[in-house]
Amino acid sequence: MEIAAKNSLLPDRKGMILGLVCLGLFIYAYHDTFLWLVERYDNPDSHYSHGYLIPFICGYLVWMKRKDLAGLPRSSSRLGLGLIIAALLTHVASVWTHTFFTSGFSIMALAVGLCLYFYGPAITRQLAFPLGFLAFMFPLPMRVISAVSFPLKMMVANIGTAIMERSGMPIVREGAVIHLTNATLSVGDPCSGIRSLIALMAMGALFAYLLQAGIGKKLFLFSLSVPVAIATNVLRVCTLIFVADTLGGEWASPEHWFHTTSGLAVFFISMAVLFGIMRVLERPE
Repeated sequence: MEIAAKNSLLPDRKGMILGLVCLGLFIYAYHDTFLWLVERYDNPDSHYSHGYLIPFICGYLVWMKRKDLAGLPRSSSRLGLGLIIAALLTHVASVWTHTFFTSGFSIMALAVGLCLYFYGPAITRQLAFPLGFLAFMFPLPMRVISAVSFPLKMMVANIGTAIMERSGMPIVREGAVIHLTNATLSVGDPCSGIRSLIALMAMGALFAYLLQAGIGKKLFLFSLSVPVAIATNVLRVCTLIFVADTLGGEWASPEHWFHTTSGLAVFFISMAVLFGIMRVLERPE
């Protein structure tokens, strides 16, 4: 059931005061969840260091739609109230059980519920992507990441070794350990590419949203974020193998500047590849 309301996206003075009070209560209620997010973002082995940027990107996407939103009818959906209650109950249960993963996602559900309740389905549909994009700021449980990271690490090590072996380099692989003539490398979890994969999937979703094309091309572009992330990470492993064999194993160690720099370079290369594909898909047929 929907209750019609005046067509204005800006709250009045009382609404602004109520909004500030609710914001304060929200920060207080989700205090532990925010501390968990900061800990996961700032961890040296973090896979979600990009999480800080997600709310700002969502805010910018909403701002881009400000003219379209101003022309839409405003209403109040009781479905939103139900979603608000469900999100808060999920948060309470998550805090009691110290399951901050579900508490984090309850923030996204709460945002959708508030949008439905105060602005209605029409505006919420227009904001579907910015609201859904919030999902990329909430870290997955470590057991899920580990379950994906291990086979990804083995695949990258296998492909990288095969490529370098075909180039004529004497190389032997034992699991995730690669033996070279002048060095021995261990492909650890950071080299699995899971970090760049998660971040690139977020960028792939953003590029697909900005792509001026049909839904088919958008889904195609987003799906390419996975193979592009894997391919560029294989390139990084091959580079580390070559550098280690040429200049010494310390160059490929996590403590060396080249190891960190190569990771950043691979991510920017991946973004450039996705952006280039986006521009190609935008060309008229």
